[in-house]
Amino acid sequence: WNSTYHMIERFLELRTIVNDIIIRYKNAPPMLTASELSILSSVLQVLRPIEAATKEVSADKYCTSSKIIPLIHCLLLKIKPLKLEESLAKELQSVILKEIDKRMGVIERVTSLAIATILDPRFKKMHFTDPIACSSAVAKVKEFMKATIQNEVVESDSSDHSDKPEDNFSFWDDHHKLVHKSWKTAKSDDAISDELSIYLRSPVGRLNENPLEIWNDLKIQLPKLHTIAYKYLTMVGT
Repeated sequence: WNSTYHMIERFLELRTIVNDIIIRYKNAPPMLTASELSILSSVLQVLRPIEAATKEVSADKYCTSSKIIPLIHCLLLKIKPLKLEESLAKELQSVILKEIDKRMGVIERVTSLAIATILDPRFKKMHFTDPIACSSAVAKVKEFMKATIQNEVVESDSSDHSDKPEDNFSFWDDHHKLVHKSWKTAKSDDAISDELSIYLRSPVGRLNENPLEIWNDLKIQLPKLHTIAYKYLTMVGT
């Protein structure tokens, strides 16, 4: 708790220093020294990605939860590699990275967000840095698809039995049922593999496209995935 408190306290001090420089720059640019200009330039390099991420979310009329993991990943890709010379900017960079890790370090392991990201045609598996989290989310999607197909098989079997006359005895009818069940199970496994592999192998959608509209076009080709995608992509990224 003490380390967190001191880190937040230092972050507030840094913000005050930066704000002071920015205010002076806006009011009277010539008054800034060469050193202050260098600090301001370095600090803005750190803050620019955060500003861009904030604008991205606020400008989106309907920001889906599938955007959270990609946003965090892109934010880190912009801030981590920065080679800064000014100590103030370096410290700001360090504090921001620690805060992101503290709040979003395990974001890929949040199942609902991971599934939403994978089922967003604009992102799929591209922004995952944790392969275990990614494979777990894919496995979960397969489970949902299998459950949907099994429910359809049960309904189909019940409707088949209702049409058969009760007095029509056959010694091998149980054998036929087992064959029928095994065929349907194999067919359902194939359907799951086919739909998921077709989706994951297909090109990603454009960033400016609406993922729900993309899935509307994929509904006929990928009916099982379509149902799951609509369930997860309608969650708002708050």
